[in-house]
Amino acid sequence: MAQTYDAAAQAYGSADALYDAERELDELTAAITGRRAFSYNPSADPMYRNYAGQYVQNGRLAMRDTMGQAAALTGGYGSSYAQGAGQQRYDEYLRSLGEVLPELYGMAYRQYTDQGAALQDAYDMAFQRRETAYARERDRIADERYAAEQQAAAAQTAFKQMQTNYANLVKLISTTGYKPKDKELQAAGLSRAQAEALRNQYLLENKPGSSGGGGGGRKSSSKSTTLHQSAAGAERIGKAVAAGVTGLSGLSPKSTTSARSGKG
Repeated sequence: MAQTYDAAAQAYGSADALYDAERELDELTAAITGRRAFSYNPSADPMYRNYAGQYVQNGRLAMRDTMGQAAALTGGYGSSYAQGAGQQRYDEYLRSLGEVLPELYGMAYRQYTDQGAALQDAYDMAFQRRETAYARERDRIADERYAAEQQAAAAQTAFKQMQTNYANLVKLISTTGYKPKDKELQAAGLSRAQAEALRNQYLLENKPGSSGGGGGGRKSSSKSTTLHQSAAGAERIGKAVAAGVTGLSGLSPKSTTSARSGKG
């Protein structure tokens, strides 16, 4: 039993990098449930055997001394009195040995219960370690999932904002001939070439002195082309959003602009 306890305690105290919580709990459970009921055998107790040897030896010495003293009283000859007195003295020592048994029994029982308590403490600590590790892993997974959801939501919001910026800037250029700054183009996902094309179209349609049927035809055709370009650009963004594009936090507006410029 002591070997089982020592092996379990050693397994509990080891600092193995490949820590297996379930295995440790299983081993400790087996050690706890597999313990035998307490029993005490004096002959198997080294401490009792040591006491017994001392009491027997001292009893024999006391018996010889008593017999010697009794013989001296009878002129140096042995007698039944001397033998009886010596045996009585020897028996007194053996009775004293018997009085030690309850103390030795109590010590053995305390050792048994202490070992059981140590195993239970080891089990409780192993269980707590497993629960802590599980909670830590659960929190890590939850944090990663939350971060991914936040990133996806931010990317969705960014695309929607870019779509709005694109539509607004196309409308502004097409109706006023506005020349946007690089920052505005980047926010709208519009290339400089696309913006210049829209602006030139506006300037062509609103050229001073342009009038008449021919001019009206060109103007109508130009407006149709401008609207077609705006709708096509907005449609491309809408398809990208609908397709569930993820990981947009690393996508720069410039790369989006380049992609649209290539398709345009």
